[in-house]
Amino acid sequence: MEIRTLFISYVIWLFFVRYLTITGLGPFGSFARDISTFMLGKGLGPAADLMEDRAGGAAKTWFAHGIFWFIIAATLSFLSMWTAYEPNALHSLGAIGYSPSAAQATAAIHVVTAFGALSMMLMAAGFAMQGRLAGGRMANEATTALIAFAWSAVVAVGLILSHTDLIGTSSWFELPPVYYILLTFLALPLFVNHLLTMANSGSPVMISQWFIVMGYAAFIWLGAVSMFLLSGENHTLSWLLVKVLFGGWLLSQALGIAHHVIPSALGVPLWSRSLATLTLFGTFLTFSPLGAVASVPTMGYFMQAMVAILLSLSLVPLIATVVNLTKTASGRVMESYGVKFTILGIILLIPISFGSLFASVSAFGGGNELAHIAPTLDTLALWGVFGMIALGSVHLLFPQVTGRELFSCARTKMTFWFATVGIVGFGTSQFIVDYVNNSIGAADVSLALEEAGVSAVGAGDVQAFAAIMFYGVALAGVFAAQNMLQGSFRGAVLSDGAPAPNVITAQMAISGTTSIRNLLSAGAGVDTVLTVDGGSSEGRISLADISPAEEPSEEADAEPEEEEVEHPVVEIPDNLSKMLKAELVELAKAAGVSTTGTKSDLIDRLSA
Repeated sequence: MEIRTLFISYVIWLFFVRYLTITGLGPFGSFARDISTFMLGKGLGPAADLMEDRAGGAAKTWFAHGIFWFIIAATLSFLSMWTAYEPNALHSLGAIGYSPSAAQATAAIHVVTAFGALSMMLMAAGFAMQGRLAGGRMANEATTALIAFAWSAVVAVGLILSHTDLIGTSSWFELPPVYYILLTFLALPLFVNHLLTMANSGSPVMISQWFIVMGYAAFIWLGAVSMFLLSGENHTLSWLLVKVLFGGWLLSQALGIAHHVIPSALGVPLWSRSLATLTLFGTFLTFSPLGAVASVPTMGYFMQAMVAILLSLSLVPLIATVVNLTKTASGRVMESYGVKFTILGIILLIPISFGSLFASVSAFGGGNELAHIAPTLDTLALWGVFGMIALGSVHLLFPQVTGRELFSCARTKMTFWFATVGIVGFGTSQFIVDYVNNSIGAADVSLALEEAGVSAVGAGDVQAFAAIMFYGVALAGVFAAQNMLQGSFRGAVLSDGAPAPNVITAQMAISGTTSIRNLLSAGAGVDTVLTVDGGSSEGRISLADISPAEEPSEEADAEPEEEEVEHPVVEIPDNLSKMLKAELVELAKAAGVSTTGTKSDLIDRLSA
C-alpha cells in the first residue's frame, strides 16, 4: 500500500474529528451525546457500579496503573541492556521457564513501555487536566476508572504473548494486529468521554485539550490501519504506524500535558498562543522524526524527497514548543518539580529530534547508515521526553486528584535526580557503545584486525556503565510510586474536602494587557477573583483564589441584618444594677451592643 494513500487517510480522519468536535457532531450532536452518556453509564449494567463516580477518581486509578507499569518497563529495559553486556546473566531463570530470545525481550519492552507505562500515565494526566479545564470532572469517572483495569489486563496479555512465537518483525508492532485493534476498542470510550466532557463544559477548547483529543483520534486510526498487516509484512505501513505511534499519540499527549502543566504550575499564561497553534497543526500534519528504528528498505526517489521534507518540517513545531514553553517558564523553573521534570523533557526533545531526523531519513529508502544509534534514540525519546513529562504530570496533577500533597519532598528530589542522571548518563555512554561497536564491526575494519591478528572486544565496560546509569530511571519510578502511594493516604491535605479542580491554587500576576482565553489557558476558573492594581494599562492584573475559609464571610455579613431585626424585641429589665456581669454580657449580646468594658459600661450601653 502506498504511503501517500495511508497518510492522506490519516489527515482526512483527523480533520473530520476536528470538524465534528467544533460543530458539536452537527445535527446528531444531541442524539450522540445522549447515547454516549448512556453507554458510558447505565449501558454497562452492574459493571458501572464497581467504581465510585467521583471527581478525580479516573485520573487517580490510571496514575496508579501507569506508575506500576513504569517500574516494570524500566526494569525490563535495564535487564535488556545488562544482558547486552553479559548475555548469560539471566540463564539461571531458565529453570523456571524464563529464557526469552532477543526479539522476544524487545517485543515485551515495546508493549509494556509504549502501551503500558507511558500511555497510561499520559492518559491519566489527560483525564486530570481535562477535568480541571472542563467543569471539575470528566463526564463519566467510574467507567473511565474501570477501563484502566481492562487496559492493564490487555497489556499483561501482551507481555505474555511477547514471549511466544506469535511475534513478528514489524518494529514496535510485533504482536498480531488483532491485539492493537483491541486496544483501540478500549480507547474509543475514553475518546468519547473526552468529547462529552468538553461538550458539557461550555468553555472554549484550549490548545492542550486539542492535543489530547486529536491524539486519541490518531490512536484509533492506528488500530484500524494495523488490520492491513494481516495481509503480510508491509514495511511502508509499519514505518507509518511507528511514526503515528510516536508523533500522533505519545508526542501529542506529552505536548498537551506540557502546555498545561507549566502555565498552571507557575500561574502564567502561555507566552505565545500562535506558537502553540503552530505546534498543534505541525505535530499532526508532518512525519515525526521520533521512532527512528523503523525503516523502509526500498522507496522511489520522489517519495524519499517528500518524506524527507515532511520529516524536516516536523522540527519547526518541535522548536516552537521548546521556545514557547521555556519562555513561559521564564526563569521560574525552580518553583515546581512538576515544571522541572517537564522542562527537562522538552529541552531533551531538540537533540533527540535532530538525531532521529537524520536516522529516519537514512532509514527511509536509503542505506540506513545510522541504524546502530536508532534504538538508543528511541529509548531516549521514550524515557527522556515522554517519561520525564509523565513524571512531571505526576508531581503536579496527582496531588490535585487525590486532594493530598505527595508524601515526601526529599523523595521527590531523589526521583528527579535519579531520573535526570540516569537519562543523561545512559544517553552519553550508550552512544559511545553504539559508535565503537559499529566501527569495529565494519567489514573492512574487521578484515584489517583479523589480518593483523588483533582481537577487538568492543566497548563492553561502557555498555555496563550505560545499563547501570539507566537503572536510575527504574529507581526513580520506585521512588515516585512510594511518594504517590504514601501521599494519597498520609500527605498534607490540600483542602478540607475532595479535590476542587475549579479552584486555582496559585496566584497569577500578568503585566500589561491579556485576554480571557489566555487566562483560561493558564488555569483560571469561574471562582477566580480578578483584582486590577493601578487602573491603567501599566498596572498589573493578579488572580487570587477563593479559599474555602473565605466562603462563610457572606454568612457573617448577613448575620447583622438578622440581628438588627431581633434587636427591638429584646426587653431591658429595670434592675440592671442587681444583675451579674455574666448576665449583662449575655443581655448585651442579645441586644447587639458591645460586650467589652466594666459592669457599669455594660449598664450604660443597655440603658441608652
